[in-house]
Amino acid sequence: MIELTVKERFAFRFVFNEERVYQRWYGRFLMFGLDYGRLRRVVARVGDWRQWCQIWTTEGDEVYRKAERALAEGSLGTAKALFHEAVACYHAGQHIFFIDSGQKEATQDKARASYVRALSLYSEAEKPVRVDVPYRGGNIPGYLRKADTEGRPLIIFVNGMDNIKEAEGHHFGDVFSRQGFNFFTFDGPGQGEMWRTMKFDARDYHSAVSAVIDWFEQQPPSGIDLERIGLVGFSLGGYLAPEAAARDPRVKCTAGNSGLVYIGGIQGLNKLNPIWQRGVTYMTGVKTLEEALPRFNYDINEAPALRSPLLFFHAGRDEVMPAPKTHADKMVNWAKGETTLRYMEDAEHCTMNYLDEVFPEILDWFKKQLRM
Repeated sequence: MIELTVKERFAFRFVFNEERVYQRWYGRFLMFGLDYGRLRRVVARVGDWRQWCQIWTTEGDEVYRKAERALAEGSLGTAKALFHEAVACYHAGQHIFFIDSGQKEATQDKARASYVRALSLYSEAEKPVRVDVPYRGGNIPGYLRKADTEGRPLIIFVNGMDNIKEAEGHHFGDVFSRQGFNFFTFDGPGQGEMWRTMKFDARDYHSAVSAVIDWFEQQPPSGIDLERIGLVGFSLGGYLAPEAAARDPRVKCTAGNSGLVYIGGIQGLNKLNPIWQRGVTYMTGVKTLEEALPRFNYDINEAPALRSPLLFFHAGRDEVMPAPKTHADKMVNWAKGETTLRYMEDAEHCTMNYLDEVFPEILDWFKKQLRM
């Protein structure tokens, strides 16, 4: 049985039950492709928060088997949809399950395998293309979606603490591709597939984003307009994307959502919910917050001021970070270019309960900024 502190037991009991998840996390799960009915059924089966990953993995295995049966019967559309649904189940299971890295990584591997099966059923024109960007002796893994029209801008999605490119990244790709953008999603250091080979360091994450842009510039002409690059990031990515844009003038505009823009030393880390404290040590590959501090103690004011346009959303009921309004204010005071703040008083983390309004605004804003 997984050992947790008393504080952690309380935190996980509070989050991982049907009523609480319904209130706070269903928007997130729906965003990366889970069916609403399946959400209700599976979450209701979780009697102990320590079974969360196991129960969702079992569900993913069953959906994966259904996909294989559909494929054997020649039902390619059904199989593709079910492989994606299995990805969503596996991602839900591993999502913020930092209490057991062995379970988490094994389930993430299943998500990646199911995603590859789904992609094998796409037409060549529609299929996200696997890309491995050379970076410090290893590779940054990602997927590129090409627009069906040449000369369109490139949007790069910057992951948060526990996104993976096969889930949220795929959903964002659907959204932006439908609007005619080229779109790239990747796992950076300490995230998803890259976690095993390189851990997170907030002081240097921007170099991974720049390496991605370098890679695009080094390719033969591809029909992507690299003079029009935008970044988008949610949650921790809502900090990482603007910070990277401030350091790389090739980025022309950025949209961020619910960025945790400063930590405040060990005192700040100690104020985080125990779930996110586990996330901090997981991403940085250490056992204690004190060990993680050098890699996870940052302040947006320590970065060069952002000079390119910024659209920034923040949520007044954000349960992930203390005092969300201070993060919103700090971000817009730091940014010196054209800045638009959307502070939504009754929104939850990543404005999950307002995504029907937020996504269209982000898309329209990018179209304006990148002259589409």
